[in-house]
Amino acid sequence: MAWALSSVLVFWNGVGSVNAASPVLPRVVSINLCTDQLVMALADPEQIVALSGLSHDKAGSYYHREAREFLRVEPIAEQLLPLAPDLVLAGPYTSRYTLNLLDELGIRVEALPIASSIEQMLSNVERMGKLLAQESRASMVVSTIREKLDDIEARVAALDGGDSPRVAVYDTNGYTVGNNTVRGQAIMLAGWQNVATDKGIENYGVLGLEQLIELAPEALIESPYSEGTYSRGQMLTQHPAIRAAGLDPLIIRVPSNQTICAGPWTVDVVEQLLEARALL
Repeated sequence: MAWALSSVLVFWNGVGSVNAASPVLPRVVSINLCTDQLVMALADPEQIVALSGLSHDKAGSYYHREAREFLRVEPIAEQLLPLAPDLVLAGPYTSRYTLNLLDELGIRVEALPIASSIEQMLSNVERMGKLLAQESRASMVVSTIREKLDDIEARVAALDGGDSPRVAVYDTNGYTVGNNTVRGQAIMLAGWQNVATDKGIENYGVLGLEQLIELAPEALIESPYSEGTYSRGQMLTQHPAIRAAGLDPLIIRVPSNQTICAGPWTVDVVEQLLEARALL
């Protein structure tokens, strides 16, 4: 789906630029996959000094094509210091050794948390806008996302009454999510019932094949990281035991680069899940 890409990257072409009068825009290096994505969504290209090594990865990076225009670096001080950035953007699992060394050398470092909800994702967008001196741009992105979510809420409310269809995220080796996650919230916003909660899973967990058959969801959501490769762990949704039990769940495939990090594209996931309801 192209909503987030078209609505965010339009600024890169100078159309409707909202920061033309900004006196100084910080030069940034991102050393985390998720901060890579928000930097590319909000920054002017000339602000981006370098991105993380994963930024070019098609399976993980939503803006992997755009990332090819920029230098890649590993999260080690020896690679970052010669670039002399105004700001280094990191994640919660970036090496403390690297972060402490950069701090000692006087290089500003900011780490963004992993979003566990759509509201926190929107908060991360706003914070990134401030860090990049692109507050107006971030505000416009957040407003557009909220409008889209309001539209989805109205469409779900207009659906025929009755119980919500039952669904489970069923990724590699039975990995699943509960409602206290971004994907879990996407499921609820699209009007589905997440059966993982029936097993007490609120955040992240695993559903065994027997548990899945017992729960009997009407649909399964999968986001294989290495799509098209032979991996038994990534083929659980095709397991013959599911059909042998009399189940024939709808398989909803969401690209992994839309689920690994939360961002403006997350609303596209909600939209896709809503559209999938019509296929039951």
